[in-house]
Amino acid sequence: MKNYMLTFMIGLFLIPFQAQAQLLEVKQTVFGMDCAPCAYGLEKRIKQIDGVQSASVSLNDGLLTTNLTKDNQLTLERIRKAVEESGFKAKEANITVKGTVTQDESGKLILETIAGERFTLKSEEQKTLDDISKAKGSVTITGKAETSDESGIKLWVDSVDKTKA
Repeated sequence: MKNYMLTFMIGLFLIPFQAQAQLLEVKQTVFGMDCAPCAYGLEKRIKQIDGVQSASVSLNDGLLTTNLTKDNQLTLERIRKAVEESGFKAKEANITVKGTVTQDESGKLILETIAGERFTLKSEEQKTLDDISKAKGSVTITGKAETSDESGIKLWVDSVDKTKA
């Protein structure tokens, strides 16, 4: 009986750490900003979102850079929606996200965040995907996120860090 209780207690402590994954940074390309007050308004709106640690907007580059808190539950979709609600168009984004990678029934590599957002991992090099599929535990992936109606969010992998996760 003691062994069952001990196993149960250890299991309770491990549950929060098993499938943790979240966005760490988002560099969102934004179209439609043509003045400093526009950029300032977008920056101010993004900073008000729970889970945002810092945000800055470059009017010249058309880029919103958002750093997120450690245990945020934000989605890329939520950030994009805030951009569009501010009157601008959210285009491609470069993101850093950490989590556990699994394979779906068709063999595609999927990274799912604690907020329920799913990224289909893509790479120009099959070796990169093979290395990711062998990873045990969490990984941190940086890459370009693209949305499409039929397949959700594709994350084109630029780099993988198995030590920061």
